[in-house]
Amino acid sequence: MEAEKSGLAYSAVTQETAVPTRKKKKSKGYLLIWPAFAFVLFFLIIYPFGYNVYQSFFEYSMLTDTSRFVGFGNYIGLFTKIDYLRSLWTGGLIAVVSLAIETVLGLAIAIVLNQKFKGRVVARILLILPLGTIPVINGYMFNVLFFPNASVVDHILNFLGLVHGPIPWLQDPTLARIVIILLDVWQWTSFMIIILLAGLSAIPESSYELARLDNMSKWTTFWRITLPKIKFPLALAMLIRGMDLLKFFDGVFALTKGGPQSATETVSFYIFRTGFRTFNIGFASAASVIVWAIIWVAAFIVITKMFGTSEAKA
Repeated sequence: MEAEKSGLAYSAVTQETAVPTRKKKKSKGYLLIWPAFAFVLFFLIIYPFGYNVYQSFFEYSMLTDTSRFVGFGNYIGLFTKIDYLRSLWTGGLIAVVSLAIETVLGLAIAIVLNQKFKGRVVARILLILPLGTIPVINGYMFNVLFFPNASVVDHILNFLGLVHGPIPWLQDPTLARIVIILLDVWQWTSFMIIILLAGLSAIPESSYELARLDNMSKWTTFWRITLPKIKFPLALAMLIRGMDLLKFFDGVFALTKGGPQSATETVSFYIFRTGFRTFNIGFASAASVIVWAIIWVAAFIVITKMFGTSEAKA
């Protein structure tokens, strides 16, 4: 008995000393990753952004290689430029409409794919395919679909008797914006489907069983059970897509080059045109800092609302 008691006491002492030792080893492990983390943080985020902000206070032209400090002159000048303000409006309009369509469509498709039916796996794989293609390639593909006077869409609509003659898809400002939105919806709705499908899969079946016992209709079940339980993945998906849409560039570059009459010029394309066609780097840097500020403020509001609500409930 004495030997057993001494053995238990030794075991307890060993466990008590082992826990702090493991904690020390874990802390040392965290210390070892700090240099790599600091390197990535500085050279991939802090330095590029800091240099961008620094350049925004100078009037710098790559053509003449001259630089002059102008303070907030570039920022003030931007808000007197009609084409910059128009690019903000166009980019915001395309972002809002695209995000609304992608959210509603993505949620509807995710609900369907969450049901059990034959061929569900194949349907999920096919719907993810657009996400895997390169955005610029998608832009050129849509260029073929809506090419002036010889587009595939025109041929189909004429064959069905819905229209007679060619449609100026990329020459008309309104139609060109619609094609740009269709391009983004076609590629990025898959992203919304993936995120929302993950959220729907996590809802326990018991929640729906209770709804059936209460004789809830499908619409009531959606509003009272499904939507509240996926509000975080839904908000997260909308936040990521919204941030990405405010920087929308590749589709515009491949499809319309900002035309016709600057109708599809988003703010990212304006920055590209100002920085790499007119080589006014200071102006382009100031424009990009403003876009960053808009995205940061929007993300801060959404994240604060999301996590603030969850912490308050906890």
